Amino acid sequence: MNKKNHQNSAKINKIETTNDVISGRGGLALFMRYVEQTQFYNLVQNVLGHIKISKKGLSLFQFIKQMIAFIINGTYMSISSFDKYKQDAGYTALLENKPEEMASSHQIKRFFRKLMNNKITNAIYRQILHELFVWRLTIEKPSLIILGADTMVLNNDDALKREGVEPTYKKKKGFQPLHISWGSYLIDVLFRSGSKHSNHGTDLINCVTDVVKLIRKRYNQDIPIILVADSGFFDQKNFEYFEKELGIFYIITGKMYEDIKQYLDQIDFSEYRKFNNNGIWSYVEFGNTLKSWKKFRRVIFTTLETNEDGQFCLEFVKTDMLLYTNIGLDNKMTQPLIETGGEEWLTADSIIAAAHQRGSDELIHRSIKELAEKEQLPFEKFDMNRGYYYLLVFAHFLFESYKRDVTADVLAVTSYPNTFRRQLIDFAAKIVTHSGQIILKVTTSIYNRIKILELWERCQSPPVIVPI
Repeated sequence: MNKKNHQNSAKINKIETTNDVISGRGGLALFMRYVEQTQFYNLVQNVLGHIKISKKGLSLFQFIKQMIAFIINGTYMSISSFDKYKQDAGYTALLENKPEEMASSHQIKRFFRKLMNNKITNAIYRQILHELFVWRLTIEKPSLIILGADTMVLNNDDALKREGVEPTYKKKKGFQPLHISWGSYLIDVLFRSGSKHSNHGTDLINCVTDVVKLIRKRYNQDIPIILVADSGFFDQKNFEYFEKELGIFYIITGKMYEDIKQYLDQIDFSEYRKFNNNGIWSYVEFGNTLKSWKKFRRVIFTTLETNEDGQFCLEFVKTDMLLYTNIGLDNKMTQPLIETGGEEWLTADSIIAAAHQRGSDELIHRSIKELAEKEQLPFEKFDMNRGYYYLLVFAHFLFESYKRDVTADVLAVTSYPNTFRRQLIDFAAKIVTHSGQIILKVTTSIYNRIKILELWERCQSPPVIVPI
């Protein structure tokens, strides 16, 4: 019996060039139009517009625009790749630029050097983040604000000559910025060298103070605020400041000292209650004051009994957690929480759930690292890397906003950057000029699959950032 040879019926016989303007990153045009229409560039101009720029050099607008596109695109993540983009007519058209407006790698490096020479510090970059935060608050209108505090290690172990690359708690040399998050947004960042531990100096207090004052002044003076953090921020001075100066709640993982262990050993297991969340947890609640404390604080001890599959956890692999909080201890602070419908936050179950949800901070870290494609920062000088990292954070904030304002019915808002790029950035597009109009053309399948016409219309009129 003879087997049939399967061959393609339509074979490619020849390869030729075309003068058509084509790009494989068609979705970038929509994202960049969205960013422009939000007035983000005006915000940056208001904050960084004092930087002196040569008339023959790269403008602040083009620098910010091309850096945001560079990060969202994610195809090449070395500064030298700007030379490739400069020669790419399709990429130039997507950015709505003229060829002479495209930046070279040397121009990008020189601009980062300008940021360093003009002493653009954390405080200046943070102004931009704070305005973005207020922008989203006025759109999403929360009745309760839950903040997360954490640090993220950027592994630059192979870059020993870079300023600020120092040993971190993960036994890798790198940087360790402090992050304050609200949901999926990074709303405040303090870029720091690697040796700056979680609770370094007054970094946490300073950042939380700025964020709380911003909320009180620009959004709602009486809204309840809860800060959730891990044991790296477990400190009496933090607790007292949050209680007395800021009037906010906190849920912070505590440290298991020997006297607490002895106290827990004396509690009969019949006094424990159950909590179901990714397994069955047993917990007990009590008040505690450490040796140097002047007041009792509410403490909840939890221990994992069975995992998500219902398997009992052996004693040596149990997950124990000690939570310290001031929720429910101050009537003056508690009343607004109840009035805004947050009475359930007084329960131990809600407090434990919030502590477990702190893992979402790690998801933000995963997201921003995926957006960056690599943890290594590109420059030798600390201040230049600081500028690069803040631009990455701005791009991530705009990425999270874009998913909510434009593409929520096409792609889940919880999607990570790589999925977002594959679905909504990486598709072929042809840019043509016809009757005085510039037209972006895509295939019929793309046109229908992602509802690109609807997305394009949303990009024309997103919520606008209105800085002070």
